[in-house]
Amino acid sequence: PASPPITADWAVPVHVTCVNPSLSYVPEAAEMMAEWWDAERRTTTVYYLGDHDPSGRDIDRNLESRLREFAPEVDLTFERIAVIEQQIAEWQLPTRPTKKADTRSAGFVGDSVELDAIEPDRLRNLVEAAILQHIDHHHLARIRQIEVAERESIRQFAAAMHGKR
Repeated sequence: PASPPITADWAVPVHVTCVNPSLSYVPEAAEMMAEWWDAERRTTTVYYLGDHDPSGRDIDRNLESRLREFAPEVDLTFERIAVIEQQIAEWQLPTRPTKKADTRSAGFVGDSVELDAIEPDRLRNLVEAAILQHIDHHHLARIRQIEVAERESIRQFAAAMHGKR
């Protein structure tokens, strides 16, 4: 069985899209962002992972533009974290010739790289590192200490209840 996405550990939603995000997908995602914005008033960060090719590069531009259109009130940060040129070079990712028939290829320079070329563990690490930038580690450590203490209290209570039977 596949392991759950690293995002589940942090209650971070994941949305998967393709070249032309559907008419319902973008408004739904924007509505979710706007609801969270209304409640929290914090910057919403969208991390994008996609192919390094003309279509893949157009998705992030299109998606960011449409999210901003449907949720103009949201303080939105949009960042591509994969596939980027630095990763292609540093990780020696396999490339393929860019399809010249793609109408978006006119301004695209270089070969193309599929997101699938990045090893799954490396992708998980990229996503986790992006999420962890937003975590107050001191606060998290304190919450974890409290959780340990609460579990111990529950264990002692259960043991005491079991002993009274």
